[in-house]
Amino acid sequence: MRLLTLGKMKKAINHTKRSSSFFINIFIILSFISLMTSCVSYPDIPEAKKAGEDKKTNHNFNKNEERIAEVFEKKAKVFLPPHEFNKAKDYQIGPEDVLLIQVWDHNDLTRTVTVSREGEFSYPLIGKLIADEMTVHELEKSIEAKLAGRFIINPQVTVSVKKYKSKRIYVMGEVGGPYGRGQGPGVYPLTGQTTLLEVISRAGGPTRDAGNEIVVVRPRNNIRRGNPVPLENAGEGEVITLNLRKSLEGDISQNITLKHGDTIYVPKAEFYYVYGEVKREGRYKLEKGTTVLKGITMAGGFTDKAAKKKVRLLREKKGQKVKIHARMTDLINSEDIIMVPESFF
Repeated sequence: MRLLTLGKMKKAINHTKRSSSFFINIFIILSFISLMTSCVSYPDIPEAKKAGEDKKTNHNFNKNEERIAEVFEKKAKVFLPPHEFNKAKDYQIGPEDVLLIQVWDHNDLTRTVTVSREGEFSYPLIGKLIADEMTVHELEKSIEAKLAGRFIINPQVTVSVKKYKSKRIYVMGEVGGPYGRGQGPGVYPLTGQTTLLEVISRAGGPTRDAGNEIVVVRPRNNIRRGNPVPLENAGEGEVITLNLRKSLEGDISQNITLKHGDTIYVPKAEFYYVYGEVKREGRYKLEKGTTVLKGITMAGGFTDKAAKKKVRLLREKKGQKVKIHARMTDLINSEDIIMVPESFF
């Protein structure tokens, strides 16, 4: 056996020290990474299950925001026309409308007539009258002019619409009022210039489940105006998206005048959820164009412990909930869950 010289022994010892130092450094780095990872923890809840419970029970619903049904009951009357009589005189007559015609002091000339598909009807002493596209007031003056002088001195004619059948609109979805006592979805006659708020009011107002957004499908093809147009069948340029809450706040651009054949859809409210290091966890109503940052802001903003760069979205994809990294500018989808983890750094 050969004995190691003193110099070789020193080299071996130094090599061993360097190797040990290397492994010690690696161990320290790995330990630090592990520590950093452990310092960012997600809320200890089954997020999807928790969101499902909130959805069923309305638990943690944003109590600072009234349901649209409650806002509607408080404010809608302000936007409804005060004088239905004047509005009726402006109604534009059309085929199949049923009219009651009366001449003051001449009961024998009282008639109930139905406007034909050609837009006309017959009346004593005058014969055929074309009423299509005339307003009620214009028809009154037309009959007075034809009776005056030849048959009656200074005739006074009153025309009223007994049945509005020529123009109609369709209301679908979450209407009928918060307690379900209103007329609800169905076909509604268009009685003169009628606004969106008027029609929703006639339908009973939004239900408790209604959202803020309303969609109006306005068909360009006259053939399609005889039936409601399904939203999925709406063509390009036929869809108008409106915000009911903004309309009730006084934005007149959101309270449009409706046209014959319009189909109004009042969808259910959509929600998202925020959990973790925010000031008000819970369920929030989703507005179009809501970003992750706005969603967190609606929940009161971050707490001091929030790991702001570690925010995740729990989103359903192909029937499964998956976690994805969230940027503050990302748009939120319906039923998304925003998770804000805690950080100790």
